[in-house]
Amino acid sequence: MQLSQSIRLKQKQSMVMTPRLQQAIRMLQMNNLDLTSYLEDQALENPFLEVAANSAEGEETGGNEAFDAAAPDTVRAEAASTIDTDMKAGASPQDDPAGQQDFDNRFDYSPADGPRGCQNPQGGDQDWDLIASTIADRPPSLFEHVGRQIDMAFDEPKQRMIAHILTGALLPSGWMGKQVDDIAEENDLSRDDVARVLTRMQKFEPTGIFAMGLTDCLRLQAREAGVLDAPFEVLLDNLELLAQGKIDQLARRCKASPEDVRKMLRRIRQFDPKPAETFFGEVEIVNAPDLIAYLGPDGWVVELNKSTLPGITIDENYAARLKKRVAEQAEQKFTMQALSSARWLKRAMQQRNETTLAIAAEIVRQQTPFLEKGANHLKPLLLRDVAKAVGMHESTVSRVTTGLMIATPRGSVTLKSFFSVSLASEDSEAGTSAASVRHLISEIIAKEEPCDPFSDDEIVRRINAGGVAVARRTVAKYRQILKIPSSAERRRRARLNASV
Repeated sequence: MQLSQSIRLKQKQSMVMTPRLQQAIRMLQMNNLDLTSYLEDQALENPFLEVAANSAEGEETGGNEAFDAAAPDTVRAEAASTIDTDMKAGASPQDDPAGQQDFDNRFDYSPADGPRGCQNPQGGDQDWDLIASTIADRPPSLFEHVGRQIDMAFDEPKQRMIAHILTGALLPSGWMGKQVDDIAEENDLSRDDVARVLTRMQKFEPTGIFAMGLTDCLRLQAREAGVLDAPFEVLLDNLELLAQGKIDQLARRCKASPEDVRKMLRRIRQFDPKPAETFFGEVEIVNAPDLIAYLGPDGWVVELNKSTLPGITIDENYAARLKKRVAEQAEQKFTMQALSSARWLKRAMQQRNETTLAIAAEIVRQQTPFLEKGANHLKPLLLRDVAKAVGMHESTVSRVTTGLMIATPRGSVTLKSFFSVSLASEDSEAGTSAASVRHLISEIIAKEEPCDPFSDDEIVRRINAGGVAVARRTVAKYRQILKIPSSAERRRRARLNASV
């Protein structure tokens, strides 16, 4: 056996994810709000980059401002051809480009120090508290709200300590998450001491907090309202019968008439079964749409929302003046790198806008029936359908459509909501989208008689009669997705509502 050495040449193609390409791909999947925040961070590090709050205030960010959704394929192809090849190929960045900048941040500045020019080294009245001035006012949390009441209700240190222990056992609903015996044992306290403090805390606002459960919570609110008599006590002890709509049986146990039970039920519905939930509720923030679709004289048009889209301006004059003044090689290198990075960022912004418009225009073109006729006409659409039409990779389409909102005559929706799988249909070879079937289920249930709701089998029969093949388990699954209860539960609720 002989061993020998040899040299061979081999060619192969590979995709190299440079920091700049990663930056461009990150920008591709940002909505306008996130993009503005990201560009403002970049402008802090780059002296040649200026970012306007919207593209109308700054220099045009590049790319077509509007796309005719009915334009021929050649128009969309020309727009897509300007997009970087690697971005179209669906490259996926593995690292955060923010950690791989192609120039160093030479500014010795911390946001916590406040804005430049506002610090007073001597202190005094000119001190600037960035944190206090930027944090928005917010309502007090449940624990802050309860803590203030503890300070007013208890003077003895031991009772205050027990009160704070009980506060730590609260659930988001406002009920106690532990029993009195368990709290006393865990903290080596007397059960009577814990119970006395808890009794006083059950009078705190909002009424019903520190209750031991639903029944106790409603009892506290009934006592506060002055309606807690013997029949009401019996009613609260038999909430399971109330949930089943057994009014006559409840009347016998309460030794009252069915009409009296209905009056008590109406009173209970005025109470809050989870009084502390408002303290834990998060404010839902709805972003402004990133795109706008409307019907123009020549068909549907898609535009970028320039009121929220940031604009980029590069100060070329300042760069030229600075280049003449600096003499050190390191400073010249920084100037060239910063200017190059600003130009690249602007080009990436242009590519992002062109890509977004091309994909959104194709989606609007394919979903025109939905925009004109409503949700029942939403067509089945897959990522690969749009990717093939615009000449991009599916992952690129997925990134663009994941977080962007588009304003349409049917309301503001996410681009992702236009995609749906296909279900078999007799009327169309392409089938019917799952989203339109879910909307059809909602319409059928909305038209039913409350006291005689449709079963899942009846819903299947009605949908199949319309030419769409759907199974019973599919209807049950879609009904659960829509958070619509079963026919038995809908019948029980209708019976309760009728009794009130």
